[in-house]
Amino acid sequence: MNKSAQLKDCQELISENSILVLATQGEDGVHTSLMAYAGSADCNEIYMISSRNSRKWKNLSRYPQVSLLIDDRDQKLSGRRNEIKALTIKGTFIPVVDKTEEKAILKQIAGAVPAIASAFSGPENSIIRVKAESFLLLDGPQNGFYIDLN
Repeated sequence: MNKSAQLKDCQELISENSILVLATQGEDGVHTSLMAYAGSADCNEIYMISSRNSRKWKNLSRYPQVSLLIDDRDQKLSGRRNEIKALTIKGTFIPVVDKTEEKAILKQIAGAVPAIASAFSGPENSIIRVKAESFLLLDGPQNGFYIDLN
């Protein structure tokens, strides 16, 4: 499989799902959070919303390197475990400071996962934007590949 086809597989997994696990590093160790998300059109950025008072936000502010896990197990748990795909994304948190960009991202999130757009609309909340640096896709027990996006 060539790199273009591999990248397409990763983009499809990102586009077809809306829940991920976010892993951040803090002073007290690694912290994971189950998060709803939306991806940019090219899937090189992942967007989530969180309170700026949360542990994850504090961790991101100090240590911007993150890991994300997206999988498709929901569709395959009963009798098809060997077909589960799991994508690990290594990336960096980049704050959204431009108000026009913020509005565009919030619109994208509202389209992908409407429930979180309204639930996290308060002034204490903000967008978590992760710029993807690499994809590691495991496609069943025997297949997988790594793509460096830099």
